[in-house]
Amino acid sequence: MGFKRVSEAVIRRLPRYYRHLTMLETQGVERISSERLARQMNLNASQVRQDFNCFGGFGQQGVGYSTEVLQQEIGKLIFPESNLRAVLVGTGNMGIPIANFVSK
Repeated sequence: MGFKRVSEAVIRRLPRYYRHLTMLETQGVERISSERLARQMNLNASQVRQDFNCFGGFGQQGVGYSTEVLQQEIGKLIFPESNLRAVLVGTGNMGIPIANFVSK
């Protein structure tokens, strides 16, 4: 399976979607349509659907999106569970506590 190219604009919108969906979940909203989500976030409904379709089909036509599922799936994209390798350069005395915290 090949990788699908996702635009930088879509990637920049993911944290906004995540924060908004988290807020909706705390308010008890279980489902939301692309139209309603777009209106609340000052976006276009078609844009919302296209953004979500970049990562798979999360919603159902006529039913909308589960806020919980959508928030979890976007969270997986933003906060991957796999370990990422990193190198600390030029951190001075702060490097030791950071490296110790990250390596736990």
